[in-house]
Amino acid sequence: MRTSILPFLFLTTALCAQTPPPCRLSPLDTYLGFACDSPQAEAIRRNNNEHERWRAQKERRIYQVRSEIADETNRSPLDPTALGLRYAEVEAICREIDERETQLVQANRNALAEPQKVKLAALEEAMRLVPIGNDAVQGKLIATAPAIFQGVIGAQSPVIPSSGILFIGSTRTGACANTRSITNPFFTPTPNTTSP
Repeated sequence: MRTSILPFLFLTTALCAQTPPPCRLSPLDTYLGFACDSPQAEAIRRNNNEHERWRAQKERRIYQVRSEIADETNRSPLDPTALGLRYAEVEAICREIDERETQLVQANRNALAEPQKVKLAALEEAMRLVPIGNDAVQGKLIATAPAIFQGVIGAQSPVIPSSGILFIGSTRTGACANTRSITNPFFTPTPNTTSP
């Protein structure tokens, strides 16, 4: 009896292992009209995955250089050339990341069909209104977040989540988040308000 059950178990296990995982479309995939096997969505995911692997290497180098900056800062006397070179390297890496992300956005947009580009333009226009909507919620002019946001992110927050497929903005994130005090007019370091 046992010998007849074993082949059945092996066959069932083999068939279950070959069943593809169910397709999960993000809200952005659905909005743009991607199907589970869409070559456009696959090209965008491939572009983004390659970019993230490349970016992870660059960010590791930034963290390493920041460690070197800390070491140089603790040395006495300070070596301004050594510090300057390291700060310049961090900025150069961040600029390279910015440039590659701009190219990534263009490559991802090029993968879209014309109707999808129109929908993306509408989404960008809606994104421009998010700060105004946040102000309206905080100013108690809007009682809760619009229903469209509640369905996407659950909690009553009007912040649109990033699906990881397309980069719409060009703000710095990750290791480069706070590196632009001179070239980014919107970044201002937090002033030290504590008195000695």
